[in-house]
Amino acid sequence: METNPEIERGLHASVKVFDFAKTALATKQDTVAVSREQLTELRRAGLAMNRSLTRFAKEAFEIENRLLLELHMLRGIMKRENTDRDANRARVFELFRRYTAADDEGALAATSAAAGANPLTAPSAAAVAVDRALASLDRLDQGVRDLAPLGKLNTHGAGLLSAKATRDAQLVLTGRKRARGDKPAC
Repeated sequence: METNPEIERGLHASVKVFDFAKTALATKQDTVAVSREQLTELRRAGLAMNRSLTRFAKEAFEIENRLLLELHMLRGIMKRENTDRDANRARVFELFRRYTAADDEGALAATSAAAGANPLTAPSAAAVAVDRALASLDRLDQGVRDLAPLGKLNTHGAGLLSAKATRDAQLVLTGRKRARGDKPAC
């Protein structure tokens, strides 16, 4: 994991302050004389620590705000998806109820007209109702598959493009060898 450059700057500045305090305390004297140059160096190190901490905090707050916004957007999307799913489920149940509640005579008349003049090859009313319900479910499943979100992928495409370029180069090389009559390497 890569460290944040702002953190690195702050840590380098804090090392300067710590080393100065460590050497001053190593003298074991009650008072320590600090020159103007040393004090200026300490002030610069403190300023660098404060600036890096401020930049890092701003970046962290921006990331947190963006993630919070994305979370609220996802919640809204999921509410709409749940509503759509419930509406589709109710529609399928209503279609299934209609097909199963239809009288057998009406279904037989519809199937005999669809099957032609031969009533021996016509499917039964129950088979037609089940086929209709299954066809409706297939359409519903396809609609859900079309709308199903895949989510964010954290894979980078450069590796795939590099592998494809290598494969294409190998294919060109084997094509040239075959054109010359060489045996391809296995």
